[in-house]
Amino acid sequence: MATFGVIAIGLGLCAQTSVFGQKAQMAGASTGIEGDWVRTDSGGSGSFGGLSDKFQKAELTPAGASMVENSKRPPTGPAYTETVVHKPGDPYIVVAQPCGAGGPFAGGGLGVNPDSNAIHIVAQKDEVIIAPERNGIRHIYMDGRHQPDLTKWTPTNSGHGVGHYEGKVLVVETVGLAPGAVPAGGYRTAETHLTERFEVSPDGQHMTIHYTYSDPKIYVHPHSYDYTFDRLPAGSYAFEDWCDASDPHERESITIPEQK
Repeated sequence: MATFGVIAIGLGLCAQTSVFGQKAQMAGASTGIEGDWVRTDSGGSGSFGGLSDKFQKAELTPAGASMVENSKRPPTGPAYTETVVHKPGDPYIVVAQPCGAGGPFAGGGLGVNPDSNAIHIVAQKDEVIIAPERNGIRHIYMDGRHQPDLTKWTPTNSGHGVGHYEGKVLVVETVGLAPGAVPAGGYRTAETHLTERFEVSPDGQHMTIHYTYSDPKIYVHPHSYDYTFDRLPAGSYAFEDWCDASDPHERESITIPEQK
């Protein structure tokens, strides 16, 4: 089971407390959203790849279908291209992707669509932080700020998110996402509007995130699906994840053991 723990994160918080921020902090404390969470296979798919197989498929416009098709790339790397037959026990590269090379999950992207790695959520008066076990953190601003002018915004894998509480539900509106695939056959661009609703169960042990992607140039109608999570038990912790993209061994799924 994935384990995760509290990570000390330096937050640059404004010294001046706003009424909006005070309300957000109080709401965050009462929702039970803070803590460590791991995604669950609530649909009984039986495999990690199958977690989203049972989602309702996105209904795309012709332009949206073209975006999805044009984004498809054939698999690359030695795992797919080399023809050498390896003997049992031989180390070889399976994933030819340096750990610092980015990709759809870098830059806080796992804070939008978490995978099997656990996430840690910190809810403060002006900001909610979602910190996955790897690949950066995601900031959700709760101080009442507006979305940025997208003509002056550089798209990122976590976009620009602003949030508020509706009762005990955290509602997050995100734009400015980097172009890329969306679960269940969808697609997104910087102009795509993502709405997430984070809702914790009455016993505080489970959480559901309801996702809705809206973009009339891509979708016939808004595309929605849910992720479910379990709260990790007290005392869970994360192992240190150290990445040195200049180290060739970081590109290997199996590292050659020291020979003695």
